[in-house]
Amino acid sequence: MGAFRLLLAVLVAVSHMGKTFLELNPGVVAVISFLIISGFVMTSLIERNYKAPEKVGLFYLDRALRLYPQFLFYFIASCLVIYFLLPGTPQAAELTFKTITSSLPMVPLGFYMFGAAGVEILPPAWSLGLEMCFYLVIPFLIIYRARGIAFALSAAIFMAACLGFINADLYGYRLLPGVLFMFLCGSYLYKPQAKGLAIAAGTAVAAALVFVAIMTGLIERQPFNAEVTAGIALGVPVVFLLTKLKFHRIDEFLGNISYGVFLNHFVVMYFLRGFWPVAYDSHIVAAVLLSSFLLSGVSYYYVERPALKLRHALRAGGKYRVATSMESQPLFPQ
Repeated sequence: MGAFRLLLAVLVAVSHMGKTFLELNPGVVAVISFLIISGFVMTSLIERNYKAPEKVGLFYLDRALRLYPQFLFYFIASCLVIYFLLPGTPQAAELTFKTITSSLPMVPLGFYMFGAAGVEILPPAWSLGLEMCFYLVIPFLIIYRARGIAFALSAAIFMAACLGFINADLYGYRLLPGVLFMFLCGSYLYKPQAKGLAIAAGTAVAAALVFVAIMTGLIERQPFNAEVTAGIALGVPVVFLLTKLKFHRIDEFLGNISYGVFLNHFVVMYFLRGFWPVAYDSHIVAAVLLSSFLLSGVSYYYVERPALKLRHALRAGGKYRVATSMESQPLFPQ
């Protein structure tokens, strides 16, 4: 699973450098697999450690300790790069007290489109707000067995967006009401029973049919509806198969650096932009990715790992191989 997560991070990074595949945005397709992975891993984590109302607060603390160390590190790094190398740019215009303070709680980042926070300082970070919204609801959906109704309502909202009845970008990709069912597909894959497996598999088949209808013109193309449906159709079976693989340390290492690659590739891109206009040919893309990998390795070992012990101390029983080797990475936005 770790190598797959790193591949998804790379797809997001290259999409931010303007690369497409068959007229599809590969980063959006990759994001959907991250939603599915997150649903799987959060269900595992809650079922094993936090499946009681009185433990929900500890779950939130666990997640904050997971997301914040590297986010803060790269958010500050991006602020410094923008301040010193990109004066007079839209990014520099967001270096205000209001924008910075509204970005730090993360949740407002998921509502940047409504002016709740800025998005130019660290553009991929808007998806951390979406992920935090998912974290807020998933314990209650599991504890009170409400996944089914939540899945149905979310899928209905997504279809309305996919067909163009409501804003496809917002409700079919960026906001929790329209994408919650994608997280829940992953949730149903954790220790799948016949009903949950049928829901996830049926969703993948339906998404594949909708994707074909979009690409053949039977359904009108809306912002990202082709990419999202392709992501569901591909992500559900791939994640299901990968969850059956045994733990491997190399795979764990690759997964560990994927979060940093997600966060830092824009910092690298801003840094390069500060010295010369950058055309993202194959050499520059390779240089950005290599720099991102190296930075992510450093930030994982010196920024994130110190928080691991604190997270593990919150968990009962001491068994967290799944949580550490397959830790859900934040979503990679477009």
